[in-house]
Amino acid sequence: METIYKDAFDVVTDVRALVNVPAIVSLLDGGKVEPSVKSTGASKRGIVVNCNSISNTSQQIGFGSINCYAPAISSTVDNKPVQLPDQQTLSNLAKAVKKLVDGVYANTFHIWIESLPVIMQDTDGSYFANMRFRYQSIQTNFKNI
Repeated sequence: METIYKDAFDVVTDVRALVNVPAIVSLLDGGKVEPSVKSTGASKRGIVVNCNSISNTSQQIGFGSINCYAPAISSTVDNKPVQLPDQQTLSNLAKAVKKLVDGVYANTFHIWIESLPVIMQDTDGSYFANMRFRYQSIQTNFKNI
């Protein structure tokens, strides 16, 4: 029997399925849980699931990230307008997502959070909480000799 390996698309599909649930979507205020790239503008909340790599071996290990986006908050510093991260929203999103993906042992994969959320700024001015995950594919389509 031929062993079928998972690729980055499969990893994103598996992880996104854990996150794209009503409890999370309801926190996005009209935003989406998307694969690989955020398609909405900086004024929308959203979550993007990425896969950075996955090995091509029988013990497949992959790495990716889950980015939780929130619009920036307008403020004033030294009488100048600035855009700051909405830390409360980013924290709430990241904590809700982490609960659903950290330490999941599904039939075909395991996933756990490798690094806790850190705030980063995207090129469109929005901010996101970046969490990196580790993914292990569980192969069930082979026979022991």
